[in-house]
Amino acid sequence: MRLRVAWATDPGLEREENEDSVVVWRNKAGLDTLLVVCDGMGGHAAGQTASSIASKTITRVLAEDGDEGPDVDRLKRACKQANTAVFEASEENPEWKGMGSTVVVAAIRGGELGLLNVGDSPAYLFRNGSAQLISQDHSWPAEQVRLGVIKPEDAVDHPLKHRLTRAVGVWESIQSFTDRIEIHEGDTVVLCSDGVETAGVSVEEMGKLLLKDGDLDSGAKRVIERCRELGAPDNVTLAIARVEVDVTRTATLPRIKV
Repeated sequence: MRLRVAWATDPGLEREENEDSVVVWRNKAGLDTLLVVCDGMGGHAAGQTASSIASKTITRVLAEDGDEGPDVDRLKRACKQANTAVFEASEENPEWKGMGSTVVVAAIRGGELGLLNVGDSPAYLFRNGSAQLISQDHSWPAEQVRLGVIKPEDAVDHPLKHRLTRAVGVWESIQSFTDRIEIHEGDTVVLCSDGVETAGVSVEEMGKLLLKDGDLDSGAKRVIERCRELGAPDNVTLAIARVEVDVTRTATLPRIKV
């Protein structure tokens, strides 16, 4: 299975600092591809510090654990250590008190994707012209929807949309969402910070911009540019992996006489 990857990040037009962190690895830690996006919170240095500690801890743990593959228990262990690292750093430095970060991770090997997320940084799977949210939103309105307290349409523009019920490093322990997904030729996996949605770029538009000409690097830049055109009030980050179609295999299929 051949994978193409790309990433891009931008501070946006209203933030002095970029509090997002992004990691894209190829053929490391027993994986074909690893994507990590973290969106820090706590203001300026604290948010930047939280996302940096989280992303660095997750990648370090995966690189050193001696395991291979996208097993979700492996991802959970890495996330647990990241939570501890951010929490302890905030306890040791009063200026960082209460800092935290979202985390979304996609670990790919062969045709299997292991997904983990905490917070509201989304992950999408684009397949056959449609998009599916594959992460779990840990904002307050989304949690209320899952509990049946409010309707899905009421969560779209809810005033507490950006209040998180889960974030790495804010509490001493954290519960992450995980899933295992089979991926196929032509699939595109996109992780991003919520700055894309905050700018007003829909999932459908993001997909069109990303996949317009098959060049993922150019596609990621187009998404960033579109966010900036719309005002980009928040940091914007994307990490993308696309499963390439094996044109050689397709070309050698026997022809059917008609």
